[in-house]
Amino acid sequence: MGDVSWRAETVGSLLRPAELRDAMLAGTSDLRALQDRAVLDALALQQEVGLPVVNDGEMRRRIWHGPVLDVADGFDPEGFTRTWTAPDGRTASHTSPVVTSRLTERGSLVDVEAAFVLAHTDRPVKVTLPVPTNFLSYWTPGVSDRAYADPQEFLDDLVAILQRQARALVDAGVRYLQLDAPKYTFLDNRLMFPEPENWADQLATHLRTDRRVFDGLPDDVVTGIHICRGNYRSMFESTVPYDEMGEVLFSEARYDRLLLEYDDARAGGFDALRHVRPESTVVLGLVTTKHPELEDVDDLRRRIDAAAEHLPLDRLALSPQCGFASTWEGNELSADDQRRKLETVVRTADLVWS
Repeated sequence: MGDVSWRAETVGSLLRPAELRDAMLAGTSDLRALQDRAVLDALALQQEVGLPVVNDGEMRRRIWHGPVLDVADGFDPEGFTRTWTAPDGRTASHTSPVVTSRLTERGSLVDVEAAFVLAHTDRPVKVTLPVPTNFLSYWTPGVSDRAYADPQEFLDDLVAILQRQARALVDAGVRYLQLDAPKYTFLDNRLMFPEPENWADQLATHLRTDRRVFDGLPDDVVTGIHICRGNYRSMFESTVPYDEMGEVLFSEARYDRLLLEYDDARAGGFDALRHVRPESTVVLGLVTTKHPELEDVDDLRRRIDAAAEHLPLDRLALSPQCGFASTWEGNELSADDQRRKLETVVRTADLVWS
């Protein structure tokens, strides 16, 4: 187990600068140079607010699961359309990849993402990867089954690719690898959970499958998983609380750090934390990335105290609830709002754990 004493961190993505968003939309030729500049700014922000572990803000990704498309051929990157509905009734859509042929590995995330950020900071670096089972949601009958006999055969290929990528990232100097899992709580997703009455067994299988990505990593590498509830332009999806699934979810989550969304009532209470494995630290996502209103430090301290009634304080940490920009568009708050929220995370953590 690596160093898990960090009491403050950010989940992953940060807001893209306007110039980079415009370039990503237009597909301009100098995109890499703009991304490099944005990564440097993202590092500066994280270091200025005092975060002990940093990442590249996912500035090179159009969408959070982009790394798979960066290193694997076999997908139609826009073959599946997802439509989101906000609580106020507005809708928005984006495309997601569909597997259309056998996967072949190409390229390296070390070259695409990690080498640049490692060369420009002396702080521990985190890289986030999508869980393989997320892509079950985009399995398309009549298309995907022409390439693979069944979804498990596809998952085995994807796990093997991500496993090799994870090892290469560690060999390059990345000290913290995090999986992002936005579908574990989507119990009504019939592609993820085709047998509703057996959801617990299916969830446990998903967790075990995804954990294989980190098999064989050195003991000094920190592993984490972010349990997401949907994050697109300040909209969400899942409303299933941890109370209903915590026993299965947390007992099977064999990671050093569990980053859990707890910014609103959708998550339920902290009682489910009693199921967390003794080797895991829970990073409480109490500061929302969904809206600009700034959380009160005293309120955050009270919520951390409430969580500490179920898990010792030395096994807790603090973060935003999710990334600020799971896609290139970002959530509906400003760069100044983002900075204030990160400052609040660090300031609260210093007060609680100093």
